[in-house]
Amino acid sequence: MSSARAANPQELADLLAQADHRGPGMPQAASAAARRAMDMAQALGDTRSAVLAAMHLSVQLLRMGQYAEVLNVATPALQDMAMPELAEVLHSERQDLMRTYTLAASETGDYDRALDCAHELLRLVGPQADPTALLKASFTLGVCFERMGDSWQAIRIVGEALQAHEMAVEPPDRLLVHNALCALSIGLFHRLNGAAPPEEVQPVLARALEAGNQAFALMPDPAEAAQEVVICGNLAEVLTYQGEYGRAEQLFKRAESRVKAQGLLAHGWRLRASQAVWLLLQGQPEVALADIQLLLAEMGQTGQGAPPQTLIRAHHAAYRACRLLGRIEQALEHFEIVERLERSRAILQLQAQSRLFVTRTEAQRAQWQADQARQDALTQRARAAEFAATAERDPLTGLGNRRHFDRRVAELLPTLRIAGQPTALVLIDVDMFKIINDTHGHAVGDQVLVALAALLRENMRARDVLARYGGEEFVVVLPGMCLVQAREVCERLRERVAACSWLSASVPALRTSISLGLALSPPDDVEQLLKAADDALYRAKSEGRNCLRVAAP
Repeated sequence: MSSARAANPQELADLLAQADHRGPGMPQAASAAARRAMDMAQALGDTRSAVLAAMHLSVQLLRMGQYAEVLNVATPALQDMAMPELAEVLHSERQDLMRTYTLAASETGDYDRALDCAHELLRLVGPQADPTALLKASFTLGVCFERMGDSWQAIRIVGEALQAHEMAVEPPDRLLVHNALCALSIGLFHRLNGAAPPEEVQPVLARALEAGNQAFALMPDPAEAAQEVVICGNLAEVLTYQGEYGRAEQLFKRAESRVKAQGLLAHGWRLRASQAVWLLLQGQPEVALADIQLLLAEMGQTGQGAPPQTLIRAHHAAYRACRLLGRIEQALEHFEIVERLERSRAILQLQAQSRLFVTRTEAQRAQWQADQARQDALTQRARAAEFAATAERDPLTGLGNRRHFDRRVAELLPTLRIAGQPTALVLIDVDMFKIINDTHGHAVGDQVLVALAALLRENMRARDVLARYGGEEFVVVLPGMCLVQAREVCERLRERVAACSWLSASVPALRTSISLGLALSPPDDVEQLLKAADDALYRAKSEGRNCLRVAAP
C-alpha cells in the first residue's frame, strides 16, 4: 500500500491474523501476509501493528532458514519496540523478537550480535521475572553458545535454568527447553564422539535421549509444524546413534512429511544431514553420499545461506561416506572443509567472547588470555611500582589496600559516567573465617587469604580494581560490566573457591567458601555503592553463606 486512503484497519487486522506465527498458516503465505501488513501499517502510521507484523515475519523467515533476512527485518523493529510508548505494551513481544534475532544471528555465525542480544534479553527479563521468561531467555543464550561451539557452557546454562524453573512453567514451555537440551546434548555428543572415551560420551547420549523423549511426550496433537519437525528430527538422530533404527525411521518420515507440506527449508536441510548418518550406520554409504551431494548442491557450493552447523554436519557425513567407499581424495576434501568451518567458527567465538567477557571452558579461555598476558604483565609491574611509591599494597596478600581502592575508584567512576558505562562493585567475605583461625591457627588463616587473593587476581581483567578491604573481606570493581556479566563472574569465583582444597602442611584438605554482595551503578557515588553491596553481602551471610546476593536497583 502506498497511501493511508488505500489502507483499511480491518484489512490490516486480518493480515496480522494470517501472519501470526502461532497460527496454522504456511510460512510462505504467512510471510507474504506479514509484509503486506507492514506496508499497510506504515501507511496508516500504526507503528505498533508494523512491529507486530515484523515480529511475525521474523519468526516465519527463521522457519524457512532465511536468517540474514531475519536480521534485516528485526533490527529496525527492535529499535521501535524500545521506544517508551511501545516498550511497556509490547514487553513480551519484544522478548519473542529478541529470541528470534539471537537464534538467527547464531545460525549465520554473527556471534557478536547474537551474544549482545542474548545478554540484553536477560537484562530485559531481569532476575525477578516470571519463571517462563527466565527459562526462555536462558534457553536462547544456551543455543547461542552451542552454535559458537561451546556445548558445555550451553548445557550448563539450560540445565540449571530447567532445574530451577521447570515445575513453575506450563507444558508448552517445558517442551521447548527439553527439546533444546536434547539438541545441545547432540551437539556435545558430536564434539566428543571419537575424541573422548566411551564412558564420557555415553552419558551425554543418554541425557539427549531422556530430554528428547520428554519433549516428544509433551508435544501437543496437532503440533505446530516447525516444532514437530525439530522434536522428531532431534529424537530420531539420538535413536540412530543408539541403534534404534526402526523408531528413528518412523520419526524421520513424520518430520519429512511436515517439511514438505510446510516448506520448512532450513529444517529440511538439517533433517537430511541426520538421515544421511542413519543411512551410513545401516551400511548404505553410496545412498548416503548421493543424498548429501544433492543437499550440498542445494545449500550452495560455498554454503551461502546455509547454517554453518548444518553445513559442517553435511560435509562430515560426506567425509564418512567417502572414506567407507574408499574415495580417499574426496574424503579429504570434505574433511578439510569441516576443519576450515570449525576453525572459522572458533575464531569468531573467541573474538566475540573476549569482547563481551563471556567465558568458555578454561582451556578455551586460555587461548585469548595468553594474548593479553604480556600487556597484563606490564600493567602488574606498573602497579607494583605504584604500590611501592605510595604505600598502597596490602603486605599479606600483595593486593591493593583501602587507600589504593579509594584512589582507583575515584579515577574510574567519572570516566565511566561520561562514557555511559555501568560499574559493578562486589564485596567478598570468607565464610566462617574465625573458626579457621581458632581451629587451625592464624598461620593457616593467612595462607587461605593469600591463596584466595591469588585466585581472585587470576580471574580479574587488567582494568578491574581488586583490593583487600578488611580482615577477611575483599572488594572488586568491574568497570563497564553489566549485571548479567557481573553475576556470571561472581558465580564462577564462588564455585571455584568452594571446589578448592586450601592445602597446607598441617591441614591437607581444608575447604572454605565465600559470600558475595553485588551492586551496580547508578548510584555513581562509591559510598552508596559500597553500602548497597554491603547490605547484599549481609543478606548472603544471613541466608546460609556460600552464595551471591544482588542489591536492589
